Amino acid sequence: MNRIIALLLCGIFTTQAQNSLPTQTSSLFSGSGNCVACHSSNGTTVLTHNGTDISPVTHWRSSIMANSSKDPLWRAFVAAEGIEFPALINTIETTCTRCHAPLGWAQAKHDGQEFFTMAQMKASPMANDGVSCTLCHQIDPGNMGSDSSYSGGYTIKPSRTIYGPYTNPLTGPMITSVNYTSVFSPHIGTSELCATCHTLFTPYFDSQNQPAGYFPEQTPYIEWKNSVYSQGGVQCQTCHMPSISDGIDISTTPPWHTTLRSPFWKHEFAGSNLFMLNMLKDNITTLGLTASASHFDTTMMRTAEMTKQKSVSLSLQNFQSGSELVVKVRLQNLAGHKIPSGIPLRRMWIHLTVSDQSGSVIFESGAWDTSGEITGKDSIFEPHHDLITSEDQVQIYEPVLANSDGQLTYTLLRAAGYIKDNRLPPAGFSSGHLSYDTVKIYGVSNDLNFNIDENGTEGTGADITEYRIPVSVSGNLIVSAEVCFQTVKPEIVHHLSHLSHPDIQQFLQLYQAQGNQPEILAQTSSQLLVTGADEAGTSAQSFRLLGNYPNPFNNQTVITYEVGNAGHLKLLVYDVMGRIMLLLKNEFHQPGMYEVDFSGENLPSGIYFYSLEAAGTSKVKKMVLMK
Repeated sequence: MNRIIALLLCGIFTTQAQNSLPTQTSSLFSGSGNCVACHSSNGTTVLTHNGTDISPVTHWRSSIMANSSKDPLWRAFVAAEGIEFPALINTIETTCTRCHAPLGWAQAKHDGQEFFTMAQMKASPMANDGVSCTLCHQIDPGNMGSDSSYSGGYTIKPSRTIYGPYTNPLTGPMITSVNYTSVFSPHIGTSELCATCHTLFTPYFDSQNQPAGYFPEQTPYIEWKNSVYSQGGVQCQTCHMPSISDGIDISTTPPWHTTLRSPFWKHEFAGSNLFMLNMLKDNITTLGLTASASHFDTTMMRTAEMTKQKSVSLSLQNFQSGSELVVKVRLQNLAGHKIPSGIPLRRMWIHLTVSDQSGSVIFESGAWDTSGEITGKDSIFEPHHDLITSEDQVQIYEPVLANSDGQLTYTLLRAAGYIKDNRLPPAGFSSGHLSYDTVKIYGVSNDLNFNIDENGTEGTGADITEYRIPVSVSGNLIVSAEVCFQTVKPEIVHHLSHLSHPDIQQFLQLYQAQGNQPEILAQTSSQLLVTGADEAGTSAQSFRLLGNYPNPFNNQTVITYEVGNAGHLKLLVYDVMGRIMLLLKNEFHQPGMYEVDFSGENLPSGIYFYSLEAAGTSKVKKMVLMK
């Protein structure tokens, strides 16, 4: 009996109890708890798809959007900036709550208040409703897409107009229940809506604490404008609010209402921040959250799918060149903005290992320790690499902030520019775009394949890192590569640890309990037979890729190449995304002319590239398959 009582007590004290959704109202806003009264799933006919609840609040409540005001890292950073600039504390908090607690900030502004502070936010359940329903659905389209709309420059008018994506809305129930008038407007489905807060320019101060300009802290919308996605009609909502084409009944009120709306956009808002979602899930009671652990589990599952399927692709090539193993790792950005995205605290890197037949690691770059710090990384920051030849060189894709004197800084209001920003740009990204100075790449000037194809044309959204590894063993080697990601760099947490504030201390406690092991975005591996043969004679000048005939071709073509000196060569076929489609040759060649029959019978029509590779050099040509 005592054991049963003890177990029950243990359950009582460890259960994470969620708060209710807020139902407070103001002259402008209404808490999400009022919206759920009508826009909730009834389990059968309303906001239900294939038996699953797809109601907006169910998906949204465990997203980063819903918890923007309760994010412990954000609160810690606001506190840190206030410690650095105590005379500006009210201005800092008012600026930061504009997008992280918009219901509180916009109402305070409407009421004529000069400031809206963190203390005011924490005292208001409605302000703590995050980026809530009646914020996004009331943003007026007037200035959207213009500079004035950025950095929280959204406009909320006092007319209590709720914008939606459907024509001819039934207005009566909403007027009666919450005093809003629903209106159709297509702007609700555009990237410009998201850009009001996800395009952020912050003021920065010089070493004399004088304002010195504005810094583009977050610019995914402007990056998207400089990509193929904006030209192809792909909006932020396309990925972050995936749609259902089936007709959906979106309201339980009135009961006789059976109008089906299509498409329906799921309010999932999945991104890449599994780190914070996990922290929120494990501290529901402590942080006063309105989502349950099961809600967070579902959001984390969608976020994991997003990061593993829609962020980056990874491909691997390797061959022996004399006494060296040459490995080429290609990363391709699949997103419509730079990756990593968002606040410039994040990083992505390549972890590459080479193992022998017994499993012993003979080379490793990009390992990490128990604190999540990357082994071998330079103490200040790791430069971008086109070629890696030692284990203490690591390819890290990251923004590194510089103050007005060009020195490293972790303080956002000191950030005047970048020492390094080699985040992978989206496909189509060009230095000739009118916005390039705002979203410029830094620190990759010597890398001739960063966002550049073999013809010197920008816009691949990809990068190839070459590794040259001395090998003294023969036999099969296993080459493994993975792409690692962290929401927050450990050195930034170290920076916070020197500051004293309750919000900083809370984040540090939660951080220590959780740890900071990286998320793995992509993985691949391959085997290579290494021999003792010296293949150094196969130089870049000793082989020629002559071409293929016919070209264009229908299923069959012949690729011709010439080898001057004996050596090991590979002949591979790639698609336009850089994925290996076929390995046609991978063998030792004597000098002479070679012809290889290539069949595209199992491939779709399109542009393909074939590459002859030896001694760390490749020759590439294009062919067109037309069926």
